[in-house]
Amino acid sequence: MPRATVLKTSTRYTLTTLPAVDDDEAGWIELRRMSFGEKLAKDSEAMKMRFGLDLDSKDVDAELSMVNVVATLLEFSKCIVDHNLLDDNGNKLNFGKPDDIRALDPRVGDEISTLIGELNDFEKAATRNTVDAVTGKS
Repeated sequence: MPRATVLKTSTRYTLTTLPAVDDDEAGWIELRRMSFGEKLAKDSEAMKMRFGLDLDSKDVDAELSMVNVVATLLEFSKCIVDHNLLDDNGNKLNFGKPDDIRALDPRVGDEISTLIGELNDFEKAATRNTVDAVTGKS
């Protein structure tokens, strides 16, 4: 029977926005794919905010922006397994804390967000072979 659950493995990515300089290593993150339950929770949070919109109001753009912020914060907290990224004081960033995510350089944040989006692209049709290709099963 085919396996239908998400693999609990992660993939390490070197960030092009944080190349190695002098003796410092390049920035990297280790990401994992969200489970369907995590995706449902993220979508549910976004829907709660959408239902609260007053479409006749001029605040619609601000509310839609909030939906994107909530989704991004959830993705970063769930998908980033490990990294070598530090704050201004040399402390490792905690992607479970929204303030640490908000403090990212926008180029770095955009790159991480893109990588998470590509890893969790649920719109692409997946076949059993592509799901199991990682484990070598067929």
